[in-house]
This record gives sequence, structure tokens and C-alpha cells, in this order.
Amino acid sequence: MFLGLDLGTTNVKALLVEPDGRIVARGSVPVSLRHTTDGGIEQDIEEIWRATVAAIRVAGEHAALAQVQAVGVSSQGGAIQIRDANGRCTGPVISWLDARGRIYDEDLYQRKGAGWLRQCLGHEQSGVALGQILRLQQTCPDLFKPSNIVGFVGDTIVQRLCGRGAQDCSSLSISCLYSPTLKGLAPELMAELHLEADQLAELLPARAVAGTLTAETAGLTGLPTGIPVGPAVHDQYAATLGCGALEPGQVMFGAGTAWVLVAIADYLMTPVVPSAWVCDHVVPERWGQLLSLAVGGSMVQWVLQVTGRADATREQIDDWLESVVPGCDGMQLLPFLDAVGGRNRPVGGRLNHMRLAHGPDHLLRATVEGLCFELARQLGWLEAGGCPVRQLIMCGGGSRGHVTPQIVADITGLTVVCPRETEVSAFGAAILSRAMLEPDVPLDKLYGEMIGPVREIKPVANARFYAPLLQQYLASVQTVLTEQGRTEIS
Repeated sequence: MFLGLDLGTTNVKALLVEPDGRIVARGSVPVSLRHTTDGGIEQDIEEIWRATVAAIRVAGEHAALAQVQAVGVSSQGGAIQIRDANGRCTGPVISWLDARGRIYDEDLYQRKGAGWLRQCLGHEQSGVALGQILRLQQTCPDLFKPSNIVGFVGDTIVQRLCGRGAQDCSSLSISCLYSPTLKGLAPELMAELHLEADQLAELLPARAVAGTLTAETAGLTGLPTGIPVGPAVHDQYAATLGCGALEPGQVMFGAGTAWVLVAIADYLMTPVVPSAWVCDHVVPERWGQLLSLAVGGSMVQWVLQVTGRADATREQIDDWLESVVPGCDGMQLLPFLDAVGGRNRPVGGRLNHMRLAHGPDHLLRATVEGLCFELARQLGWLEAGGCPVRQLIMCGGGSRGHVTPQIVADITGLTVVCPRETEVSAFGAAILSRAMLEPDVPLDKLYGEMIGPVREIKPVANARFYAPLLQQYLASVQTVLTEQGRTEIS
């Protein structure tokens, strides 16, 4: 039996998986975000560690933890946790959501430019860890003693598990510290940040063994002492493995709190838009390109909340969506509530063609359709950038119903595949935990042995109806860009 951990921003999840992919047990424990008076967002690594232990023990209430053979770790990306030479954490976790580094990111961008950043990062914008490191060097210089480690949540928890903090390149890449071109750290970037390579957590392949579970952690969790523990892998790349987005032309579509795309290619791509991240895939000789819609499930929840339906079940949501005809009787929504455009300026959403005859069900369906139109727009970026899309593999909360995946298929015109397991980051971590014990077996073969039945959704007659509405949506986005003097929203 294998354990996959997913250290999410708001929840830590544990998944116990048999070699045939059958889910034996699962645990989930929430963690909190702390908003500071100066606009920061922080977390407590001790709370995250307690949640990790608790999630494992919750899963252990339904399965024998003594049978676990290895532990894989998926983690939120870019959440900084600085540690001293003895592994003790110095200060809070600086969340990837924290905006206090933006002015430093802007300064770095203005000084170095998109081309320099693309070469150093596979990404044309300064963000995530870069501005935060520059900010902390000014405000808290003692944090950057030569013996301290600039780590992240994932490698910090790996260190708690096995005594060795380690991460893979996807974790370092999403933090804006890894160059896929150089397959390592960019010397010019490290010099700009005044950091040495040994001040970062150790970099290992995703399926490598970081260490073995300590006796202390075994006592806390109930897991066996000495079982292998893997390095921290960015949650979206663990998800690509967990859902089977492994071949060129496949795109993982994570329909969770934020809607995220990871397109797979067999060559090193350039970013199709400045906000795209290009990174090595967990599968050798594969690369991914990550795009984010910024909103997604969060916007659906907002609509449910403002219409007094915050406690709706998945079945109710499906019923409400089905009660409205495609196109929402003319209502169309531009889902940019939390999006930013060029140089991080807020955009704002827009609701078009609303009439008195429209009700809460229309608003809900218009939200889902608007998100799908934006999804189609971003898939167009991939196509235009030389990254053809032939299949969407949809996972996350949005894939659990039957209406939303059909709307996705109809608007994009693509076949949508929904795997059996929706917690694909934890499932991908479980596959990687098995890979540590079978180092000669390719990851795609392991996935093939562990994946269960999938749902396949093809476009139906509504696809023809949606085609002109997509063009209408694209024209509306262009109007917003023109009005606000932008070149893109991403």
C-alpha cells in the first residue's frame, strides 16, 4: 500500500492506495491563512505539520498504516519557509498568495526584462518567490545567513518526515527559481538574489528517494519506520501524473478553486503568453506549460453564496445548471473577478445582456459557461503557440458532476476525460511513492496499472450552438482590453 500526501494551501490530504490503484482510505485536515495588517498572507508551518500528521492518522482509521511501503509528497508551490542550519523554521510561511513582493517583482522586471526572465525561469514575469526574497532581504536581512535554507512548505515537510529537505524541479520552477533551459539554477538569477546554490533545498528527480521515515515521525503517525519518502513535487505536476496527462497533445485541466491547465509536449516550449510557466514534467523527456484562469470553483462558490445557496450539493448544482438552456437566454459573463492584466493591474468581471427574466440559475450557468469560454480562449493560446491540444483530462471538484464536463466539451469542441479519482495530486504522489520501489518501471506504465475506469465526454449538438457565442465572448474580451489599454488578461 502507498501513501500520497497533498500539502494544499487550505487543506492537507492523505490518500492510501493499493498497487492496483484502489483507494483504501483518505484523510483531510484544514489549515488556515493569516492576513497581516500590511497586506501579507502567511501560514504556520507547525499547523501544517500537525495537519499532515492528523490527515495520515485519519486515513489510518480505515486502513492499516503498518502496510504502507512508501510516501510521496505533493505540495502547494512557492510558499516560502526559511530554515536554519539545524532545520528549525525561522518565521512564518510566506504564502504564494502574499502580494507584498509585487513592487520588488515590478522593479526586477523593469531592470531585466521579459527575455532575461524567460531564459532564467521559463516564465516571462517576475513573481512568487522572487519579489518576496528581495523584500525579505531588505526587511529581515538576518533570515539570509549563509547557513540558512530558503525552503518552501513541501521540502520543509519532507525534512520533518525523513530528515532531508528535498524538492523536484517542478517545485523549484513554480517558485520562479529554476531554469528548464539550463536544467538547474540560473547563475545570473542567483547572483541577482544574492543566494548560493546550497542555500536552497536539495534538488532531486521526482521519483528519487529523499530519505527514510524517521522513528520520531513513525511514532507520531503510525507509519512504519524506515520506509522511503520522496521529494516535494509541485501539486499541479503531481496531478498530471495522477490524471494521466503524460503524452503530447494531452492537457490536464484542474477544475478546482482555480482552473488550471498544464499542456504536455515532447520538446522544450517557449511560454505561449508571459504568464505561462514552462517546466520539466515528472516523466522524462516531457515538458509542461502551465496556465491559470485565476478563478474557477471560487467563482462558482461566490455565485452560490450571493444567491443564498452556499450549502448546495453537487446534485442540486447539476439540476440548476440543466434547468437553463445553453447560452443562458443571452446572458454572458466575463469571469475576471480576481484576474490581473499587464503589470498586475486588476481587471474586474463583467456581466452582459442581463434582463429581468434572468434568475439565480441563469447566473450560475452563465458563470460556468463564462469560465469555459475563457478556458477555450486559453486553449487557443496553446494552439497558436505550437502546442496542439487533442484531449482534455479534467479533474478536481468541477469534474464530479455531469453537467459542467459536458459544457466544457461543447464549448471547447474537445473530448473530455474524467478519471475515477478526483484528488489527483495526492494520487500522483501515491504513484511516485510506488515508483521509488520500482525504479526501472516507467511512470506511464505504473499509471496504466493504477488508473481505474474513466468517463469520456464528447461534444454533442450544443457544440454548434456555442461556436458563435465563443466568438461573441472573444470580442467582448477584446473590448475590455481596448477600454483598459491592455494587451492581455492572464
